[in-house]
Amino acid sequence: MILRTAALAAFLAAQQPPGPAAEKPLKVTVAFQDAQARYEAQLLGDLDRPVADGIFLGTTQYAAEVDDKGNLKLDTKAEDRYRTITRREIVSFPVKGDTDKSRSATLKLEIRKREDGEWVYRNLTQMTVQIGQEAFVVVDANGNGAYNDPRQDGMAWHGQTWLFPLPTSAERWCTPTMEITGLEFGSLGDAPVAKGRPLATTVPAALPVLKGVNEERVKLGLTPRPEDPKLSAELQKHCVYMQLNNTLTHPETPGRPGYSKEGHEAGMRSILSRGMDAARVAHGMVDTYFHRQDVIRPHTVAFGVGYEGSFGGIDGRSAMGKAPPSYWPVLCPVPGQQNVGLMYGKEAPDACPGDNAAGYPITAYFGTPNLKLTSWSLKSTAAGAVDCYVFDPTQGVSNDMTRYQQCVCIIPKDPLRANTEYEVSLQVEVGGKPWSKTWRFTTGAGGFRGFTPER
Repeated sequence: MILRTAALAAFLAAQQPPGPAAEKPLKVTVAFQDAQARYEAQLLGDLDRPVADGIFLGTTQYAAEVDDKGNLKLDTKAEDRYRTITRREIVSFPVKGDTDKSRSATLKLEIRKREDGEWVYRNLTQMTVQIGQEAFVVVDANGNGAYNDPRQDGMAWHGQTWLFPLPTSAERWCTPTMEITGLEFGSLGDAPVAKGRPLATTVPAALPVLKGVNEERVKLGLTPRPEDPKLSAELQKHCVYMQLNNTLTHPETPGRPGYSKEGHEAGMRSILSRGMDAARVAHGMVDTYFHRQDVIRPHTVAFGVGYEGSFGGIDGRSAMGKAPPSYWPVLCPVPGQQNVGLMYGKEAPDACPGDNAAGYPITAYFGTPNLKLTSWSLKSTAAGAVDCYVFDPTQGVSNDMTRYQQCVCIIPKDPLRANTEYEVSLQVEVGGKPWSKTWRFTTGAGGFRGFTPER
């Protein structure tokens, strides 16, 4: 499609939407209840905390020691009177907030002995937070009896079981329908405040792209993030360029309809799609190997998104903060994940050239290119071992792409079976030090989600 100059100018002008809505204070309420799920976290470490010589909740220490039979003796009332726990118990502890006027709460802690003999505990009392019309869960992930430790405690959307780090008051993050900032409350939820506005994108047609990005992120315990309006405005110019010229491309050619310097630069730094409904763009990207990272980087703080006609794009690498070492590795799929895809989404470059029916990629991102996958296995609990293509910075197609992504990956040589549990095991040298992980996930009913994206 080629437009005359005046018509093209009018078309591009129509792409400029009104500015974002003003932020407003939001009503926030909190309540305590028994945990509704067994929550897990990628970026916060193990939610089972070591008991060692005691449990600290607020300002109180409940002393502990292990007797000669391996049982735990715990001073559950901090009165120098010990209770013996032989394997697993749930014990209630009273906790007071961090000010004289703070509320009190009774927290239920699961205390158990692991198979390796270590005694651990986790807080089984969740704080449910209602912000506007939406409910969230806040979990005392570090087990200190307080729920307001940013980036140490965890938060989850309603219905999700993987926690993302509790945002600081300065961070911008998303609910399914709102962009939130300024969330603050006392250690037990006292005096909660937040402000926000409806979740929106520079171009309304791109809103399903952003929502899809965040749906994929919260499945993996990654913070859901809003749009960066400048990045989106520039990426939208590139999506318009692709639609006007009916071509999927990263660079723009001067003199072609819709060309702009900003659109060209946005195209060069973004992942792009053609022929995928806006609501499916992010899901399709996660079905790939080389494009997945731009959706699930743990330290992306805002996204550029665009969508025009049949062309979409995501800029997930231009607005990034610092990821502490504890944020790595990032696994996809995560342990216990349900409804995992069956097939590798073909992409360019192609990680499996000549194979048009490979299986769903399994990746581990480490934040360093100094990686070697030393051993791996993938097996169906129903049908046995699965042969895979293997990738790290020293092996597999496009080693440079793997090195850039700081990742190891295995891709099954055949589609995964529907509604089937799989067990994956990876052993990796990370900077010369060994790392290993074995976990399980379950596939969904099937249906190919992929497409041919362009890097």
